[in-house]
Amino acid sequence: MRYVLRRLAQTILVVVLVTLLTSAALRFMPNATEVLVAAKTGPGATKEQAEAVIKDLGLDKPFYVQYFSWMKDFVTGEWGNTFQTNQTIASEVKRALPISVFLMIYGQLLALSAAVPVAVWSAYRQNSRFDRMSATTAFGMLSLPNYIVAPVLMLLFSVQRRWVPYPSIYSGLWDDPVAHLKAFVLPSITIALPLFAGYMRLLRADMIGTLQSEFITTARAKGVSTRNILFRHALRPSLFSLVTATAVNVGALMGGVVIVEQFFLLNGMGRLTVESIFRREFPTVQYCVAILALIYVSINLFVDMIYAWIDPRVRAGRALG
Repeated sequence: MRYVLRRLAQTILVVVLVTLLTSAALRFMPNATEVLVAAKTGPGATKEQAEAVIKDLGLDKPFYVQYFSWMKDFVTGEWGNTFQTNQTIASEVKRALPISVFLMIYGQLLALSAAVPVAVWSAYRQNSRFDRMSATTAFGMLSLPNYIVAPVLMLLFSVQRRWVPYPSIYSGLWDDPVAHLKAFVLPSITIALPLFAGYMRLLRADMIGTLQSEFITTARAKGVSTRNILFRHALRPSLFSLVTATAVNVGALMGGVVIVEQFFLLNGMGRLTVESIFRREFPTVQYCVAILALIYVSINLFVDMIYAWIDPRVRAGRALG
């Protein structure tokens, strides 16, 4: 419990630091006040209009007052409205967030569901033809960036074959499951391909080391089946690096999601953040960054809990600490 509380405190601290740095960067950028006034009122604002906007946004107050006021609004959900559409920022985030979350989840699930069995079998059949083919394929996938994979998939499956609609039209999972999966199949594959390559190579290396351990030799001597040795005895202690890489890649996925959402015209958090930057809607940018930071640190906290499940020694060490 002490460890959990300490990690929760660290999570809150990270979110505060990220939002503080974001607020400072936006507040102290050159001509920040003029940019915000122009974004809200349009070009050619009168002096009275500019003063009203400055007062409404609290730009006439010291920075620390602005930040604590923003933090209070963030916690209470009073986020204000967007400049261009006059929609509430909370409703825009509520609309965009599920799209990005589904995209990251599906991409990770596709990558892991393919990488784990391939890595396990490659480690078991080390230096076999299958191992060499999978290693070569993974190496090729690592060299495929999202901005290359996305247009190729669109050309093959949306333009030529017309199997998947373009642009991807988001539908709720329970509203229309088929349309929902069609909207995410190509974006998810775009994200999963390079992830699969990295996960497979990482788990394969750890599995090879684990399969050479004494407890595996003992299990074989006892007549344990190959399936149980691979997936029950060897896989679990080999997952540390994979779990860590999965958590770390959440941060990288947030950047990749921006590109993928732009290609497939999915109105997720990445696209909302980019469009808000171009429209100079800095309050929206701040809330988007805060939400993404909160997601990232929460996932890392969850991964720390998984460590204790994977290896009981972690629980024992934390209990002693």
